[in-house]
Amino acid sequence: MKGLSYLWRMAGRRKAACLLVLLFAMAATVFLLLYPGFIDSTRARLKEAYESIEVTGWILNAESYEEPVIPGEQWKTLVNSGYFSKSSAYHYFQFKLYPKEQLQAQAGKDADDAQNLRAMQKMLQQEKVRAKNGWMYAYDSFASCDQLVRIQDEITWLDGYDESCLNGNERICIISDEFGYQPGDTIPFWVSVTMDDLSEMCGIFRLKVAATYHSNITAFKAVMPIATSEELCSAATTAHQQMGDGMVWPFTLRGFVFTVKDNHRLEELKDYLIEQGLSGSAGIRVALDDRILKGTVAPIESNLALLEGLYTFFFVMVAAIGFFISFLLARGRKPEYAVMRMLGESRAQITIKALCEQFVLCLAGVMLGAAAVGLMEKSSFQLAICAVILLCYTLGAAVAVMLTVRVNVMDILRDKE
Repeated sequence: MKGLSYLWRMAGRRKAACLLVLLFAMAATVFLLLYPGFIDSTRARLKEAYESIEVTGWILNAESYEEPVIPGEQWKTLVNSGYFSKSSAYHYFQFKLYPKEQLQAQAGKDADDAQNLRAMQKMLQQEKVRAKNGWMYAYDSFASCDQLVRIQDEITWLDGYDESCLNGNERICIISDEFGYQPGDTIPFWVSVTMDDLSEMCGIFRLKVAATYHSNITAFKAVMPIATSEELCSAATTAHQQMGDGMVWPFTLRGFVFTVKDNHRLEELKDYLIEQGLSGSAGIRVALDDRILKGTVAPIESNLALLEGLYTFFFVMVAAIGFFISFLLARGRKPEYAVMRMLGESRAQITIKALCEQFVLCLAGVMLGAAAVGLMEKSSFQLAICAVILLCYTLGAAVAVMLTVRVNVMDILRDKE
C-alpha cells in the first residue's frame, strides 16, 4: 500500500509526464496488436492469388509448326505425376467406313456382327464400292474436346450413356449421323496408321455407337475414349507379334495441355519437366504461361516481406522511444534523486522505484490499449505481444534510469538545468 501511495503522489506531481507515458504505451499497444492483421490479410491475398489464378501449359514443337508427338508412356507419366489438376491430349488415326445402308445391302438387314465384318472385308476388295474416309479422334474426357462441347445439345445418346463415357475404356464411339448409324449399332472400322518409316499398317476394329451428332465438325467424324484407343493399339501389336512380323501399332499423343495443380510448386514442376526432357531450348518442350501469376503475386510477396521485416523493427522502436521518454523524465528528476540519496536511499533503491513508476504507467497504457483493440477486433488480442511491448519499454526505461542515477549527488545539486 505504501508503494502504491508513493506512485500515486508521484503521478499527481507529474501529470503531464505520466500522461505522456500512458498515451505512448496505449498507442504502441494498439498499433502492434493490429499490425499482425495487416500481415494476415496480405498472406490471405497471396494465398487467394495462388489458388485463384490458373497457370496453364502445353507441349510444343520448337523446331516446326507441327504438333509434337508424345509417346504414350511419357504421357501417362506426366498425367500421373500429381502436378496437374487437369490435362487433355488426343490420339487420332484415319478410318474407312461404309454407310449403314451399303453395309446392310451387302450383309443383310438383320446381319450379326460377324456377318457385317465379313461383308466389309468383301466390300474392301471391290473397287466399285467406295467407303467414306474420316478421322477418328480419341480423348480422355468429353470436356477435352471443344468441338463436342460446342454441340453437346445436338448429341443423341444411347440409353445409359452420357458425357462420362469418354472417361472409360469401353469400345464405344460418338459418330456423325451422316453414316446412317444409330446409337446401339456396332460398326466395323477399317483403320490405317502411318508408321515412322512412312509405311502403312491397316486393320479392322469394331465399336458400339454410344451417341450420334448431326452438326458438321470438320476436324473429325468420330470420337472414342483415349483408353480404348490405347487398348486397341496394344491388342493390334499383340496380334502382329503372334503372327511373327514384330510390327508395333504406335500409341502416341498430341495436343497435350494442362493446368497446374499447385502454383506454389511451379519451380518444382519446372525441375520435373527438365528431368522428363521437356524443357530444352529446341525440339519438344513445355511452355508455361505464368505471367499473370507472377505479375500478381510479386508485389504482394514484396509487401509481405516488408511488413514482416518491419514488425521486429517496430518492437525495437518501442524500446527506443521508451528509453527516450524515460531518459527525459529521469533527467528532469535529478534533484529529486539527489535528495533521495541524501536521505539515505541507495542507487539500487532509487532505480527500483523509478522502474516501478515506469512499469506501472506502461502496464496501465498496455491494458488500456489492449482493451481498445479488444473492443474493435476480439481476434486481434494477443497476450504475448502485450508482454513483449511491456518488456521492450521497461528495458528502455531501465537503461535511461540507470544512466541518470549513477551521477554523483553533488554534481546533480550543482546542475542548473
